[in-house]
Amino acid sequence: MIVKNRLLASVYRLIKQVKDQPCEVSSHPNSYLYSSNVRYFSLGRYALLTAFNILQLRSNDKVLVPAFICRDLLAPIYVVGAIPVFYEVGSDLKPVSLPDIPGIRAVLAVNYFGFPQVLLPFRAYCKRSGATLIEDNAHGFLSCNEAGLALGARGDLGIFSIRKTFSLPDGAMLMVNKAALQKNLEPQLACCDQALPMSFWGKQGLSWLQRNTGIKLLTIATSIARTIRYWCTGYAIIPSSPENEFEIPENPAPHCHSMAELSKLDFTQEISRRRNLYIVFSNLLATLNVKPVFENLPEGTVPYGYPFYADDKTAKIAIGLAHKQGFDCIHWPDLPKVIVPRAPLHYRSLWVVNFTC
Repeated sequence: MIVKNRLLASVYRLIKQVKDQPCEVSSHPNSYLYSSNVRYFSLGRYALLTAFNILQLRSNDKVLVPAFICRDLLAPIYVVGAIPVFYEVGSDLKPVSLPDIPGIRAVLAVNYFGFPQVLLPFRAYCKRSGATLIEDNAHGFLSCNEAGLALGARGDLGIFSIRKTFSLPDGAMLMVNKAALQKNLEPQLACCDQALPMSFWGKQGLSWLQRNTGIKLLTIATSIARTIRYWCTGYAIIPSSPENEFEIPENPAPHCHSMAELSKLDFTQEISRRRNLYIVFSNLLATLNVKPVFENLPEGTVPYGYPFYADDKTAKIAIGLAHKQGFDCIHWPDLPKVIVPRAPLHYRSLWVVNFTC
């Protein structure tokens, strides 16, 4: 317990040291983290579940969510007994419209791939409906908007998935920005110290060697593993389990290793790396018949990856180019079951080169 508390304390000390610094690409990016209104979890789904508990959502309350979303995100909604209501987004990933129906208690605005969502229509909706605005910033842990305000700090509550930015066994965060809601925050959970699987340490070792030698060891190992998996199961990448749409796995507490690593990570270096990679892949894929989701990289944006629209044939070429650079390229997302039959083309043709390694 003493070790766990020291690990958490080290993270909070780091937060306190930088909380007054401006959030710019050239400065320390986690200046928006405040120890008093932040809680850490293993998964973003637990952070979202805690947000719902803070709002005291009850059975049959409604939550407005984008139809273009990973189905896993729905689990916290179902766990509290609420009902998801979907709104559509266009190919620019902005809302087409937000349905005015009674009983909406919370609205999720998503910063897709770390790019800032325009919140004006969401704020207007919440003002007229009385709903609470939750900023889903799972992809944008290090991102700010062009005004320098950190993504995740702009709504009433913000959800982060740190493990999607850094290669950690787990790691997520809830930021409660509205003062009236902060009184409902429970104490930070003590971190979990159970043994990590050998597969995690093996991947970490290969990743370190790949970064420091330039030899694509992790890429090769991943390709071999996926080929074997395809022969055995018919899937190179196993799709998320249908149960994940309704249930949240794992322990809600963050792992001690994740918390310890978080206190040591070089965020400024990671910002530079990701922004440079975005430019590299923008140029690399420009020769293919792909359509970038975003036409430019705004100041302050720290991209989760390089997202683009492409048909399956072109995407296969893009996957090969990404692998040659040592990166994964995947189809995104696993849509909610109810959305699949009516999904428009842009929901079904988005791919992303994942910069996490």
